[in-house]
Amino acid sequence: MGLSFSEDWGAIQSAFDRMFNGLGEVHIDDGLLQYRSTPPSVSTGISITKEGVLVANMPLHNIQSTFTQIIFQEEGLSLTLEGPDSRYTYTVPSEILALRSI
Repeated sequence: MGLSFSEDWGAIQSAFDRMFNGLGEVHIDDGLLQYRSTPPSVSTGISITKEGVLVANMPLHNIQSTFTQIIFQEEGLSLTLEGPDSRYTYTVPSEILALRSI
């Protein structure tokens, strides 16, 4: 079951922080969630506004869209954004996840 951007912003902030903690730069405030990998790791990132607007910064995946729900995979490997007309899944690259075992 997904979390609603309009109703569950606090829970979304917490889940986003857990997912990306220790994997690079994480910025969370009242209106924005942002993750960016740090060199020398593979370049990747994702930004999501409180209104459900997404800007994904992976090579070849520059997407701008608005979504209503977010679903975090329990293992913290990916998140899925869903809207009335679209669906997008962001998966953390395995090279970045390897940072957790260091």
